[in-house]
Amino acid sequence: MKTEKICNMHILIVAYLASSLIFEVCSAVRMTTTTSTAAPQTTSTPATMAYSPELPTVPPQVCAEATSTITPLGRLRSAMRDSSYVQKNVLDAFIIFYTDEHLSEEPSADERRLEYFSGWDGPGTAVVLADGDAVVWVPPGEARRARAVLSCAWHVVDVDNLSPTDGIAEWIIKYAPRSARIGADARHTNNNKWEALYNILQREGMQLFAIPTLLDHLWNEELDPEKRRPEVNRVVAKLHNSSYTGMTWRQKVDLVRNELRIIGVEAMVVTALDEVAWLLNVRGRDLPYAPLLKAFVFVSMREVRVYAPPGKLSMPVREALAVYNCFANSNNCTRVKDYSEIYSDLRKATESKILIPQEGTFQRGASAAIAQIIPVTKRKFQTSPILYLKAQKNQAEIMGMHKAHLRDAVAMCTVLSYMEVVGKSGLNEISVATKVDITRGTQAGYVGLSMQTRVAFGPSGADPEYRAISASNRRIFPNSTLVIQSGGQYYEGTTAVTRTLHYGIPTREERKAYTTVLRSLAALSMLQTPATLPAAHTDPIARAPLWAFRQDYTQPTGYGMGAALNRKEDPVVIDYKQDINLHPFREGYFITCEPTWYEMGKYGAKLGNVLEVVPRPGGYLGFQEATLIPYEYKLIDRNALTEYEINWLNAYNERIRKIVGPELKDQGLTDVYYWMMNKTVRVESPRDKMNSPNFASSHTVGFEIILALASVVFTFDRYVNYY
Repeated sequence: MKTEKICNMHILIVAYLASSLIFEVCSAVRMTTTTSTAAPQTTSTPATMAYSPELPTVPPQVCAEATSTITPLGRLRSAMRDSSYVQKNVLDAFIIFYTDEHLSEEPSADERRLEYFSGWDGPGTAVVLADGDAVVWVPPGEARRARAVLSCAWHVVDVDNLSPTDGIAEWIIKYAPRSARIGADARHTNNNKWEALYNILQREGMQLFAIPTLLDHLWNEELDPEKRRPEVNRVVAKLHNSSYTGMTWRQKVDLVRNELRIIGVEAMVVTALDEVAWLLNVRGRDLPYAPLLKAFVFVSMREVRVYAPPGKLSMPVREALAVYNCFANSNNCTRVKDYSEIYSDLRKATESKILIPQEGTFQRGASAAIAQIIPVTKRKFQTSPILYLKAQKNQAEIMGMHKAHLRDAVAMCTVLSYMEVVGKSGLNEISVATKVDITRGTQAGYVGLSMQTRVAFGPSGADPEYRAISASNRRIFPNSTLVIQSGGQYYEGTTAVTRTLHYGIPTREERKAYTTVLRSLAALSMLQTPATLPAAHTDPIARAPLWAFRQDYTQPTGYGMGAALNRKEDPVVIDYKQDINLHPFREGYFITCEPTWYEMGKYGAKLGNVLEVVPRPGGYLGFQEATLIPYEYKLIDRNALTEYEINWLNAYNERIRKIVGPELKDQGLTDVYYWMMNKTVRVESPRDKMNSPNFASSHTVGFEIILALASVVFTFDRYVNYY
């Protein structure tokens, strides 16, 4: 018994001394505990009962909304058969497109016809049969949300192609009557898609008609106050400060005319709103996430004509554009005409060849209505030359982008420090998004959002298209990752940033995912590439760290970004899955890089920066981060980083300290400054750790402790044996 107690004492002493050794030698090692994310809510599917003659059969449920005549859908179906609306073109089906006359990615509230008639607020295309079904085609990943939002009157189809021309035509052929007459508004799709639909339907004996007023008439007649068409934005356009543009509008027009001469045309119609804003040096408030003016511009060798809604051009804008100095033969001024006159003027155009912008990756080109109003012999379909001129920022635009990203860094550091210090336990996805938007709005020069702020916690972060709504709004806990995607529009430029946070102790898998995404971001940021290499071909460089773990994502890694214009712009797209857009980088381009790790049903890890394309020696190009917002230190596994990546990370953190730090102090944000300093501490590489004097002395102390432990055990054994 005595011997057993002594042995137990022996074990306790050894364990105590061993723990002391571990503490002394490995004090820098953090012990992490694995926490589990709450399982996503699932809906149980009732078991299907086999048919039995003894059981009564249940009649199929009838969707009341599908047969109602007072809903927007029901009123559309009635109008399709009413000659007072469609004259002689009684219709069997109608196609509803999502966008506006400029094919904008995010149309204004008064242009969202698809949302009014269906209830779906996202991108998509709908087909309504006069007698039968109503279907909405939505982009990948949006089907689940669409089914949750739409009523039983609508069926949802998830497609891989954002413009499912073939799918729509095939569905109409299958379900519409023989020799059907199909209506659509040609102002809301480009000419290629219109022609494709027209030809497929015509081969089956069906006809496609351009009906430009039906949807607007029905919406304007809406009596329900909650569904009434919103008022058109009355905010007038303003001049964009010359210190941000770097060129006058006349200089830009001269550049465009030179390009038109090279192409061999006499004029072009400018339909994309960001191209209109860039060319005229004006900014407006006509789109929700871009400071743009709703207008068309016609540029010829003789004149410049602007087609804008009444009252949208302020007096300073008109004076700057020399509207009041136009004479009969003057080509050094701008003529302003009513917005709707663009169609009649194009029909009567005297130029022999007119360039009609065709679609790119993000730019959708001119609408079918614009293209078809120009006589066939005068049409020249080609990518707009403004697209390339606009993408390559001059020095003034580059400086403006730097200033905008500095303001954005202050705003994001402020909100992230607040969330970490003040009380994240009471936050949810929607409240965090609101806090981000409000905080960004406190910065000087802020105009609005560049995108809808998206906040996704836990399993929501694994959904590429997730947008928090009341039904899905998750509370934020310290047991998973939080992904925030947001961006701002400032007078000086446009920003976008994605950061992944964690308010607890990350698991090993979460740190692995985050660190791998960080390595992907570093891979593109550190890349030096020949100036002739297509941008799309750099995508595998960014994805390689993720591919090593069999991880990938469907969206492009990056795309071009405008200067106080659209958040997405051509001609750059970084995406290995497409082989059409092979445009290379150019000095002065700004691009995004957004690698992602999706762990379905558990969490997501995503990081996004805006990068400036800068020159490197020997005809090469490289990148420099415009985004200056710290990463989440606790999610970085430094042992998984190479020394090259650690040097990149330390250099990035040092730039944040030198550039953002003084601005935080100037704005009196001392607490945010210290938060930023804590998030940008230098990361030591394992090699630096081994070569440091402290590391050597700690190992010496460790060996001394081991010798002392051996001596104590040996002495204790002798003591036990002696007694």
